[in-house]
Amino acid sequence: MTNPGQSTPWGKIPIPSEGKTPDVPVDLASVADPLDTLLKNVIGGSTAPTGPLSPTLIEASASIGSLNSTQSAQQADITTMQGQISALSATPWAVGTSRTSLFTLAGNVKTPTLVHSYQVPPFTQRRLLVAWANIAVGWTDGTTSAVRARLQLRGDGATTYVDRNQHIQTGTDQSHTLFFVETVEAGKSVRVGLAVDIYGTATSAKSIQTQEVDPRIYLIALPWTGSTVPYLPII
Repeated sequence: MTNPGQSTPWGKIPIPSEGKTPDVPVDLASVADPLDTLLKNVIGGSTAPTGPLSPTLIEASASIGSLNSTQSAQQADITTMQGQISALSATPWAVGTSRTSLFTLAGNVKTPTLVHSYQVPPFTQRRLLVAWANIAVGWTDGTTSAVRARLQLRGDGATTYVDRNQHIQTGTDQSHTLFFVETVEAGKSVRVGLAVDIYGTATSAKSIQTQEVDPRIYLIALPWTGSTVPYLPII
């Protein structure tokens, strides 16, 4: 049996006497931090250790850290794919709507007259909104002053419409066709409007032949995971 204070033949670490704290070799203390880093890597870290560890342990720790980083990136990719799959499984939405009543345009008034509109409901997924509108009119005043049709959009919470497309035509009989594409974020509701105004000079009001009143709006909302279009940030 070894006496207290006598050196051990295997580690040369002196056995302390009763009540004494053993002396810790300097080499053991110097590897404490690298070992701590190695263990942290094992449970999820990504920092390679430094210090007097063997090259094999340093390489192993670095490899573990690299694998942890790769796993985090792959998990982010999986989350993105899950969102895309959810969007693809969503149901497309579409509606067609038209106005059946008459309207007139006052002479020399350039303010757009809203002749028809439709509120697009909010969706749980991001959507690509495709809007198409047509208005075929025959003016009874016999003038050839130009009329401008506007296909507009009003963002969620907004009070004014913003033009998304315009079409200008002259003559007594006119047909205006307009189109736009817009991304709508999840949870947002927008309103699409069709407006007309006199473009140029018209001293008298313009009224419409009854049989030709036909302001129509067609809307399609598709699940969307692509880029935002267009660039106008009103939604």
